[in-house]
Amino acid sequence: HLPLPPPKPTMATSHVALSLLLFATCAVSFSGAFLPSATLRHAPASSRLAVNTKSGVTHARRSIALRPASLSMAATDVAYGKPVVVEAEKDGSAVVIWLHGLGDTGRAWSKLATSVGVDWAKWVFPTAPKVPNTLAGGSEMNSWYDMAGVGVKELRDDVEGIEAAVQYVHSLVDAEVAAGTPAERIIIGGFSQGGCLALAAAFKYPQALGGVIGVSTWFPRGIADAPTEANRKLGVLLCHGESDPIAKVEWTRKAFDYVAEQLEMPAEGNVYPGVGHEFTPSKLPDIKDFIQTQCPPAFECTIDKPLGATLTEAERPLGGVQVSGIKEGGNAEKEGSLQMGDQIVRVNGELVRAAGFDAVMEQLKKADSKVTLSMVRPIPDRKADWATLSAEEQQARYSASSGVLKVCSDGPCTKQGAKLVIRWLTELTPNDFSVSRCSCTGNCGNGPNVVVGGKGRQEKVLYGVNNVGSAVKMLREEFEIETDAAKVQQILNPSKNAEFALSDELVRQGILSSVTIRGSFDSNRF
Repeated sequence: HLPLPPPKPTMATSHVALSLLLFATCAVSFSGAFLPSATLRHAPASSRLAVNTKSGVTHARRSIALRPASLSMAATDVAYGKPVVVEAEKDGSAVVIWLHGLGDTGRAWSKLATSVGVDWAKWVFPTAPKVPNTLAGGSEMNSWYDMAGVGVKELRDDVEGIEAAVQYVHSLVDAEVAAGTPAERIIIGGFSQGGCLALAAAFKYPQALGGVIGVSTWFPRGIADAPTEANRKLGVLLCHGESDPIAKVEWTRKAFDYVAEQLEMPAEGNVYPGVGHEFTPSKLPDIKDFIQTQCPPAFECTIDKPLGATLTEAERPLGGVQVSGIKEGGNAEKEGSLQMGDQIVRVNGELVRAAGFDAVMEQLKKADSKVTLSMVRPIPDRKADWATLSAEEQQARYSASSGVLKVCSDGPCTKQGAKLVIRWLTELTPNDFSVSRCSCTGNCGNGPNVVVGGKGRQEKVLYGVNNVGSAVKMLREEFEIETDAAKVQQILNPSKNAEFALSDELVRQGILSSVTIRGSFDSNRF
């Protein structure tokens, strides 16, 4: 362990100590331009999610020497303050619990809720207790658990402290469940130290959760090596800056391989070129997509038997069941709630979200004359190529979406900014709009062309949608959409997005520049 320094560090503190202090602040900001993330990889959709607990634990577990009780968070009389809560703009059918990094606060991160912009999600931002931390030379700071150094083993060796923090996070989840939000609609996420805690808390929770997000973090090896039985199919998102000088990107790469390949969990991973130990706007779309995918808009309906609907296995989540057809004149059509693509979460209160087709059918057979279904309506994949969608999927988008937008992404249009147009339209349209790529529409000389249609509209091609202004004008004239001025401003000036407060004055005085950044991950893929 590091020796305790004098109570007030000076600017002459050694380079090593400054590096530690930098880590303690977990420099997080929304400044800087949008950067594309590296290739996204999913665990195979067809794989069976069977966790070999014995072999998984043996592979990942290590021997841990506990620190003296006086420096363990579990042995400290800690007090957690009241979390900052950002209520959902709409029905509040999902909850995201976000855990800050070392030395930060929940309030400083509360702007993340509006920046991500999932309007049916409530956000909870707790703050860690202010206690002495070995990494900061014994100085008091907000800390979920104690850390002895910046080595990956030192970052997680306060096992008792992590376990105590996990229990606190579980109490937050329990409170949301007691308030009426099902556990499968709750996502736990976090940055740096908070990300490690998020993974541990999610893996150890006894009920099925909605997902877990770890940003610029490390895996809680030896603490939560495998998920509980209920969370074997838990969705995992890992995000990491390629040039992170503190939490090495290799740690996330190894964590991803372990989670996706050995535990066979549905995992997604992104590496962000040029990004250090910080939170940047480039991560926002990936986090938003993950939340929308794991916890789409939800609704409930009660339908007489027989349902009069065709059910098939869903591509995601693994083991999910979706509506693939509705019989004309059947009970589902008469009730009027179901649409093609809707997925079943519960049957008469019984959780079947990822139980598999046979399990869902068994629950439906058990039902008496009526069936109460808890359903979700997945957000259309806005990265898909229209030509790759099946005829059924295309028809579902035409019938269920408020509008269909297809952006020409052939060679000339791609060079003229088709990817940017897709991002603008994704940000500026409601979630029930279908946005996708398509093949050549002809006359590509003036920039990306957009095909507009949907819900009985006659399709037509609009040429030269090559800037934000023309995209806004098109949405107003074609769909009567009045775009959010704040979103338009954010697209035009991403560097002026909200900055998170930093808790340590040394970072604001330029200590960040004293750390040598060595990018050590050469493939940008994991």
